Amino acid sequence: MKTIYDIAKDLKVAPSTVSKALNGGPGVSEKTRKKIVRYANKVRYIPNANASRLKTKRSYSIGIIYSESLNIGLEHHFFSRVIQSFKDSVEKSGYEITFVIKNLGNIEMTFLEFCRHKQLDGVFIVVAEPSDPDLIELIASGIPCVTTDMIDDNVFTVMSDNLHGSKVAVQKLFEAGHRRIGHVSGPVDSIAGVERLVGYREGLKEVGLEGNEDYIYIAKEFNFEAGYFAVANMLNLPETERPTALYICSDDIALGVLKRLKENGYKIPRDIALIGFDDIPFACHFEPPLSTMRQDTQLLGESTATYLINKIEGKDMDDSKELRIKPIYIQRESV
Repeated sequence: MKTIYDIAKDLKVAPSTVSKALNGGPGVSEKTRKKIVRYANKVRYIPNANASRLKTKRSYSIGIIYSESLNIGLEHHFFSRVIQSFKDSVEKSGYEITFVIKNLGNIEMTFLEFCRHKQLDGVFIVVAEPSDPDLIELIASGIPCVTTDMIDDNVFTVMSDNLHGSKVAVQKLFEAGHRRIGHVSGPVDSIAGVERLVGYREGLKEVGLEGNEDYIYIAKEFNFEAGYFAVANMLNLPETERPTALYICSDDIALGVLKRLKENGYKIPRDIALIGFDDIPFACHFEPPLSTMRQDTQLLGESTATYLINKIEGKDMDDSKELRIKPIYIQRESV
């Protein structure tokens, strides 16, 4: 592999000239700069990472915190798509990503210790427990951070506008003629679960409907099994008092709800209408295809990357604490 000194020798110029040409420094003619850059590309020159860190004070490496202790695997449709979009965006800006862990080479360390050991320029907190002392320590350290799954005054948040999406879902069901509209909520210890439940209640008020606590069913996790068991209480109601429509806070939960309802003889949407949230890849392949509130995972990932890189590079930032991106209603055959 060629070094700066090899390139300088090959082109019969000083090593300092090569360095300036490759790093945009002054004192090099445009003709010489182009000649050096073309040759460096030809021989596939790669800058020494440690030398670059010393010079630029940056590693061009960004950490991702994705806590498995919360039982949300990397295969989760929403988070995996956001991470992919984030990864694509930061790589276009010349950064790499690495997952932040607490055990490196069988040595226990905090998030902050790992980030300092790896000299990370910034951190994307995808999923984590907000009360985790290690997370609180990291956020307070001054290392640029951004998140998409928690609200904290000390870290910028990019997330979907859950209240808006929930109100739209209720409005669409109301416009379809439904007056007994229920809600399958996600875990009430999650930001998304709480905000979508609040949005459901506010949505009912906006269309002039009275809330009924018997129409709210809590799924303990964002998955199929939780949805399957969440609607058991609904099925215990007299048939004439059951909801005629359900707004479900997650497509993964909605699949479990759909399975349970079908097993109990429901025809959808004839007997009950369903609207989910997320628009996971196979929502359109449900039977029937699921109407849902689509989260723009592409924009969420790109916006998160843009904010974090601007923060790392010291660009002017406004004083806002969050960016909310409105989900879009996707009409399919379940309504």
